Amino acid sequence: MSNNLTVIPGDEGSPVIIHVPHSSHLIPPAIRADLMLTDKELADELDEATDTATDQIALAALTYVRVRPTIVINELSRLVIDPERFPDGDPAEANGRGAVYTRACSGVQLRAEPYPDRAELIEAYFLPYADAVADAVENRLNACGRAIVIDLHSYPEKPSAFEDPAAPRPPLCIGTDPQHTPPWLIDAARGALASLGEISENTPYSGTYVPLRYYGTDDLVSSVMIELRRDTYLTDPRTSNTGSIAQLGRNLATLIDAVSDRAADV
Repeated sequence: MSNNLTVIPGDEGSPVIIHVPHSSHLIPPAIRADLMLTDKELADELDEATDTATDQIALAALTYVRVRPTIVINELSRLVIDPERFPDGDPAEANGRGAVYTRACSGVQLRAEPYPDRAELIEAYFLPYADAVADAVENRLNACGRAIVIDLHSYPEKPSAFEDPAAPRPPLCIGTDPQHTPPWLIDAARGALASLGEISENTPYSGTYVPLRYYGTDDLVSSVMIELRRDTYLTDPRTSNTGSIAQLGRNLATLIDAVSDRAADV
């Protein structure tokens, strides 16, 4: 375990990596000091921005899978750095939501703009995290000949200020990448999570995480994003429903087993 992520090794025969980037509320004091929000405002921001309990769902899946996947969990809030953005030139920078956020979900200022310590945060947190996830993918490629990332997220029932208010917000959104998400992986996600009801693709969120080391270059690295609407498993922004977590763990285990079987057949 590094200071900002935990890697839980799976069974040697599993190509699957569950990536949980946004489940933490933890912000180191030195970084909190630079955030231009009151404690109440910060608590509200964390409630809106954090994919609360997605780490619990990932861990719950371990009870039900046949072959245990690797799990990677970011131990720091996305308000420290967002590991899923591009380090430079990310389109979300237009809303102050690039790799280092300068705007809150509401659009109010979160950090000084420009933020003078941005490069230090990228060096200290973003790059080591990216390397660790890429190493986990490399490990699965070496062991299994391919790696399959299931990128686990959630989102609030109501849109944030920077989002399209007209975009559908179904119980499940599946995010894809043109190169790294094959049709069979989309079908597996739809099948495993069909009990949630309505499912959209790439709305209200699009794309999926592939480490930059492999992005656009290696077809043996596949990835799909699972975005769960939070009211399907939370009773309030910080309280999970135990039964819902267990059921989603079963759903996720079904997806893990399905893609593991597929990988073994190709």
